[in-house]
Amino acid sequence: MVTHWLLPPVVAALIVFGTQAQAGSTQDGYRWLSENDETTREGIIWNDAIGDGKDRYKSGGLTQGWVIPDRRITRAPWFDGHASAFEFQFRGLIVTPENTEFPAADDRPFGEYAAIGGYLRTIERPQHVSALRSLSTENRLGLELGLLGNPVPFFEIQDFVHTNSVDNNASNTLDGSFLANIEGRRTWRLHQQLNDTDLEIAPFVQVSAGMRENSARVGGDVIYGSSLEGRLWNHDLATGALIPGGSMPREGGNILIWLGADVGYVASDALLDGGFLSDGPSAAREEITGRLRAGVMFELDEVALAYSMTLLTEEFERQRHSQVVGAVSLKLRF
Repeated sequence: MVTHWLLPPVVAALIVFGTQAQAGSTQDGYRWLSENDETTREGIIWNDAIGDGKDRYKSGGLTQGWVIPDRRITRAPWFDGHASAFEFQFRGLIVTPENTEFPAADDRPFGEYAAIGGYLRTIERPQHVSALRSLSTENRLGLELGLLGNPVPFFEIQDFVHTNSVDNNASNTLDGSFLANIEGRRTWRLHQQLNDTDLEIAPFVQVSAGMRENSARVGGDVIYGSSLEGRLWNHDLATGALIPGGSMPREGGNILIWLGADVGYVASDALLDGGFLSDGPSAAREEITGRLRAGVMFELDEVALAYSMTLLTEEFERQRHSQVVGAVSLKLRF
């Protein structure tokens, strides 16, 4: 795995902080960050049980982030023509073989991962392409520090909720690695105002470089519904699920739906390759992987409930099936 660890971090920086588009109107997440100085929370809980219902491979996890606008930290904007924020994120996940009671020798190893990350997020002031259409860019660049092994009692929780025993032992369980990774994403957001609704098309490029994963992805999302202006969005690093973030204050009911997909080249993955030093159980990974996602969010005043499903193609050569994971997000104030 060491030989793969230079998908150079500079690639992430160049993609994320490349040439900016021109400045223009006030829509999308720019308005939220530029007009609000309160911390925004965004996160999901995901699990295979609320996806295809089959306990295997990527079994479950959570992602929780806090987005702090620049003016709350320094009382002055950090960049001209951009709204910016610092994001602190915690996430954890567990991966398993297909059969957790009698795992096969060539199946995916058990693994649990917990990490914290810090990210700079910037949103360019949107430019009006036409009277009802605007274009903007959103950037996210940061560092994640994680532990692969037994940092928190995920396996104990899994033992508690499963009726069968979970056979995780030294021969099939990844353990004891500290991992550092740079993550970068650049998103272009085309916002189209319709009659009483909005449509947003958001292609993106994403790069991971470091000890946990070296990969590059391209993809996009299409989001439809009312009150799309003034919203933040994120992607879960483990599953690619779309995470709805903060929005402008609003009243009444609202429904948002989205579809998205991406394809990635994976040069290394510590959750499959046996750890950073390749000294643990491993499975031969697939270098090309794809993800297809769909979701819906119901809003009523300051409460919102979102559910999404993500199809993950095979991630290692001996994997017998693709996988569908489900994700839930509950917002009480946004």
